Amino acid sequence: MKDKRKSNKYILFPNEYIQKIISENYYKKSIQDIDNSDVNINHLENIFSNELYYLAMKIVPLLERKVLYLTYVENCKLIDICRRLKIQKKKVISLREKGIRHFKYNLQTLYKANNLKK
Repeated sequence: MKDKRKSNKYILFPNEYIQKIISENYYKKSIQDIDNSDVNINHLENIFSNELYYLAMKIVPLLERKVLYLTYVENCKLIDICRRLKIQKKKVISLREKGIRHFKYNLQTLYKANNLKK
């Protein structure tokens, strides 16, 4: 009888379950951190504490920033973004891709400019 109690003392979970728990907790903490900052749909750039990242996001066009905000901060589905911004799915997908490209390009340009100053 004691052996059964000892064996029940440890519960094994599959790796996928553990990963899910960890990612959900990380996501919740990330969202809480975002809630504490001054981030909203019009000011996605405030999510960054790094000045170069902040500037790179700030010069991304507003509609592209809105799509990125709804996608990555509010974790909205494509159909929800379409409804909120009143635009078609293809346009949302295009704006998301352009927003990411613009952010990368801006970041690259700012890094180059920053290195030239030094």
